[in-house]
Amino acid sequence: MYGLLLENLSEYVKAVYGEDKWDDIRRQTGISSPSFSVHDDYDENLLNVLATKAQEILGISERDFMDQMGVYFVNFVSQYGYDRVLSVLGRHMRDFLNGLDNLHEYLKFSYPLMRAPSFICENETRHGLTLHYRTKRKGFVYYTMGQIREVARHFYHKDMQIELVKSDLLGETNHYTFQLTFDNRAFSLATLAMTREEKHLPISASVLFEIFPFCIVFG
Repeated sequence: MYGLLLENLSEYVKAVYGEDKWDDIRRQTGISSPSFSVHDDYDENLLNVLATKAQEILGISERDFMDQMGVYFVNFVSQYGYDRVLSVLGRHMRDFLNGLDNLHEYLKFSYPLMRAPSFICENETRHGLTLHYRTKRKGFVYYTMGQIREVARHFYHKDMQIELVKSDLLGETNHYTFQLTFDNRAFSLATLAMTREEKHLPISASVLFEIFPFCIVFG
């Protein structure tokens, strides 16, 4: 696990609860350094250990702590310039959600050992969509929910409700299903535009398949 996530936890606790609380948490978990190097690789379980101790000391539930830490992350990464990356991932919230896997592939250039999650959108309507979140990490579900909700608010100025509707363990992979409810009128506009384009396609797909035996046709 890269220190970026651990430093986010540290900065969140200090910003909301104070330096003294962070000192208590790290000392009780045997962490001597007051901060983490964002590009260094740390033990995979360290964040969960710190988070569990923080919840105990601060008297807060796992859901509330991880959710708010996820919210804090969106502003935290702006000091490293990642807010600019987030802001150009698409004109609409649906574009951001559909491009989450591409975002993590991009981040692998800076963090090559990253254990990237996977996201798939389905059942999209003008009122939201279903988002599938797959990860081999445990304990990040509420953290992810906070991040997505804050991105919607901060970059797309949308109020979003996220409901965890299903949780499965498939081998070593955790599979979470979210129902996202938000103003997704951009989906209706995209569908309308696609329909208009299809009506004016000059050739059928069968012609392309005949010319190019090995190809994929989109749209």
